[in-house]
Amino acid sequence: MKLYEILNIKKYDITSIVGAGGKTTLMFKLANELKDKGKVLFTTTAKIYRPNENEVDYLYIGKDGYDFIKNNKDYGIYAYGEEVNKEDKLIGIKPNLVNNLKSSFDYILIEADGSKKKDLKAWNENEPIICSKNNKYIGVLSLKTINIEINNDNIHRIEEFLNLTNSNIGEKVSLEILIKLIFNKKGLFKNSMGENILFLNKAENIKDDILTLFLDKIINKNKEVKLLNKIVYGSLKYNSFNYIDL
Repeated sequence: MKLYEILNIKKYDITSIVGAGGKTTLMFKLANELKDKGKVLFTTTAKIYRPNENEVDYLYIGKDGYDFIKNNKDYGIYAYGEEVNKEDKLIGIKPNLVNNLKSSFDYILIEADGSKKKDLKAWNENEPIICSKNNKYIGVLSLKTINIEINNDNIHRIEEFLNLTNSNIGEKVSLEILIKLIFNKKGLFKNSMGENILFLNKAENIKDDILTLFLDKIINKNKEVKLLNKIVYGSLKYNSFNYIDL
């Protein structure tokens, strides 16, 4: 079973991916699974490093690029942004532009926030940026983060993280802290629209009994708040996944 099938991504879905610990890798994997099934838009409403020619079939920028990707009918992966900055990052497009492109693509994949390549993150008041026609919202969380130290090297937007999880600098990331990160209204599913999917990556980094305990805690909390529709857990590195429908 392919990952897009596990995530139940259907034709004409707009899928936003947020969090840390595998967002871009997940987007590339989904794009490659879907490119033979239709025309795939690979973009961001934040910033991502510019894809190279081996990762996408088309890369276009700005107004001229917009006209091409909108009108070209060929299947494949189309990467698009407003511009490329001095850091060689693709600058994201506005949510209303995503909505306008919906009729021109079979699948739209959006990286909707940034994490500065850190293991965990929290969100400022302007993140994540989600378009109004979003169908799937995937919150990515790395299981490698269990027991890492809470500090600026490991966590993007450390002050927001401390406030959100009621934690302290130097403390270890516990299962309880991750539960707060997932279920807080300003947490991983802030601004979510459509089906909410929790994607737990890097399962190869933790023991089975810890994973089982964490899943039990997530499921029990979700019974109270009814936030998540599905949990997918496994490893993008080893292409191994399981899932739980909620």
